[in-house]
Amino acid sequence: MKLLVKLAVILLALRFVVVPIIVGAFYYLPFQGYIVACDTAMDDSWFYGTELLQESEQIQLLACHDYDKARKIMLMAGLPEDYLSFLGLRALELYQRPAEEMARQHRFTVR
Repeated sequence: MKLLVKLAVILLALRFVVVPIIVGAFYYLPFQGYIVACDTAMDDSWFYGTELLQESEQIQLLACHDYDKARKIMLMAGLPEDYLSFLGLRALELYQRPAEEMARQHRFTVR
């Protein structure tokens, strides 16, 4: 009986402690890169409209697929949603786009 309890504790520790730590460490930097790439692609598609989306811009939007897959893997591994949100905010803070690039999208082109 004691052996079963010890085995159960070890398995639970693996599932709820070790696996999330390993998956979180593995996806820490790539996940932030996916967030920035997806954010950039979404901004570009929003500001330039769907009529102007060329094939290269559609390919850019595939970064959102990579982001979504990594996010789901991290959630299934047991990482909390709050931690993933924190990574997203951190990524957008660390990899900010230049102000000129952001302002260019808001300038009038026709009056």
